[in-house]
Amino acid sequence: MEVEDGNLLGLIEQRRPVHIVIAIGSGVQEKLGYYLRENLSYRPAIHCIGAALGFITGDQAAIPEWADRFYLGWLFRSLAQPRIFIPRLCRAFELPRLIWKYGEQLPPMASASDL
Repeated sequence: MEVEDGNLLGLIEQRRPVHIVIAIGSGVQEKLGYYLRENLSYRPAIHCIGAALGFITGDQAAIPEWADRFYLGWLFRSLAQPRIFIPRLCRAFELPRLIWKYGEQLPPMASASDL
């Protein structure tokens, strides 16, 4: 499923925010974030927080309170929907290296040949 929003893209280009927060559940937010990243003329920080709202609304996988207290929610979500969460978890292991490498600077934009 392709996700595009030319009106949103134009609005963001006009206002040029440094941070963009996307709070849409069901995996659409990542596709929209990717679309924005690939089509904007600059590189804002894009934050996809849909799961955070999903916990409140009940859209996210139910996690026992004890597991949440011990920060094991990621494990329960991975077991409930492994096709979605295992790849996300694997990509997250790259974050410490990126923070170490770039610090407060955003990484350079990837060109189409890098993808």
